[in-house]
Amino acid sequence: QQGQASTLFAPDIEEEANSHFQRIYTSELQIESVISMLRGFKASSNQREQEVFACMIHNLFDEYRFFPRYPERELLITGKLFGSLIQHQLVSSITLGIALRYVLEALRKPLRSNMFKFGMCALEQFKQRLVEWPQYCHHILQIAHIRQAHDDLIDYIQR
Repeated sequence: QQGQASTLFAPDIEEEANSHFQRIYTSELQIESVISMLRGFKASSNQREQEVFACMIHNLFDEYRFFPRYPERELLITGKLFGSLIQHQLVSSITLGIALRYVLEALRKPLRSNMFKFGMCALEQFKQRLVEWPQYCHHILQIAHIRQAHDDLIDYIQR
């Protein structure tokens, strides 16, 4: 729904979350720094920091439907951020399930599409955790174009 985020988070929280995203896309803020900032916010006893964390995660997931319209560079940055959230356990339970589903959906897109590149970029970030999700690996192995074009990934999963 349009305007849903503004009712979930106070305007100053939205503004701070958005300013972090702007700094990510202008390369002023590296993904590694974002992850460590988010890790701090998530564990913080400061209510505001927890809200900024929740807002950033919410907005990123909410944006997913617009990812196909993103320019390739921004989409790859987003893929790296998205995969890093999974790798560093910054999303869990339901949110983790949604994140994994989004990546799998992207991997099912045509090989040369930007969404496929997003999926591969995200997956690359959390590859080490694949062992935790055998069923997920099974789904990846069912994607014919990954089997054809990404032997390295297939070998990694089957190990």
